[in-house]
Amino acid sequence: YRWGKILAAEYEGELLSRHTAILFEDPDGHIDYYTEEGDSLRKAFLRAPLNYKYISSNFSKNRLHPILRIWRPHLAIDYAAPAGTPVSTIGGGTVIYAGWKDGYGNYVQIRHPNNYVTGYGHLSSFAKGLKTGQKVNQGEIIGYVGATGLATGPHLDFSISKNGEKVDFLKLELPAASSVDPRYIAQFNEAKNKLLDNLKNGGELDLNIGLDNQQSGNLEGEQEQSGK
Repeated sequence: YRWGKILAAEYEGELLSRHTAILFEDPDGHIDYYTEEGDSLRKAFLRAPLNYKYISSNFSKNRLHPILRIWRPHLAIDYAAPAGTPVSTIGGGTVIYAGWKDGYGNYVQIRHPNNYVTGYGHLSSFAKGLKTGQKVNQGEIIGYVGATGLATGPHLDFSISKNGEKVDFLKLELPAASSVDPRYIAQFNEAKNKLLDNLKNGGELDLNIGLDNQQSGNLEGEQEQSGK
């Protein structure tokens, strides 16, 4: 046997109510863990876009710019990190800009569902092949920390907008990721019922459950038996 993905899990304890997780891949290739109702168990955004040392500058309506020496808004979070540190998109979306942008230097902008847009500035370089119009997944590397543009040292200038207005990411209540697409709820329910039946009966899992709409063809946990 090889270890693979958990397809379904249930937990029920004295202090916590019953919790269920179902792994489902829809016909569009979107894969996630969901509740029995089809709600995602994942947040739409990561808490940070990189592994950083410390926050060198917070979101502020009036900050003294370290280079220009003038007071002006800093509607972003500066994450100090070594040059070359990978930078990931905090959520899935579409790249709407990847190039040079004035004081931001090498800059990437990504549009996410529900009218969110994130920006990543002062990058030393972009991820190989990154381009405008490209779809990216949560956690995908889009570039690397640098000090391009107006920067005193290597850091990531990270911003997020909601409905066109920049907001303080550190105070943002992270939204949940999207639920199962209504178009595929029937397939989800079919796969869910078969998976939960297997859990309740304690039988062996049929790896062909929902073959047309589940991820059985991509399972890392395929059973391998020698001599066959």
